[in-house]
Amino acid sequence: MANLTGPTETFPIPSTWRGQTNDFGIPLGTKALAANGNEYTFVKAGAAIAAADACRFGGSATGFDDIRPTSAAAQYVIGAADGTAFASGDYGFLMTRGVSTVKVVNATAAGSVLVTNGTAGTLALATASELAGSRDAVALVTGVTAGSAVYLG
Repeated sequence: MANLTGPTETFPIPSTWRGQTNDFGIPLGTKALAANGNEYTFVKAGAAIAAADACRFGGSATGFDDIRPTSAAAQYVIGAADGTAFASGDYGFLMTRGVSTVKVVNATAAGSVLVTNGTAGTLALATASELAGSRDAVALVTGVTAGSAVYLG
């Protein structure tokens, strides 16, 4: 994957890089764009995150230093682990806007609005009562649990 670009610089690492130290000095919360138009944010994992997991803030005061897989209903989806897992404590870029492979319940259909549920890192079909507070997460294809194309907006 190509390196990412920010407002004033090109970052020396690809979006798939992960590491236990921030050797590049990139501030947490820094946003960058990939050539395909996806937006990435530099974060630190507060727990292990599998590839294709939907992710949320973990609750720390500073936010981007404690990213975790979604784990319950009604959580705000901050992004997705776009193709590469994070170990707990890893730094790296999380896909926060655009199209990515994300775990979904296999009963979803293309065009479905998706929300978090009780399965870690997985999105499911939103009910009418869940639509008001949901983030823009839309299935682009019929869902499969291993990961389907999802738009995060």
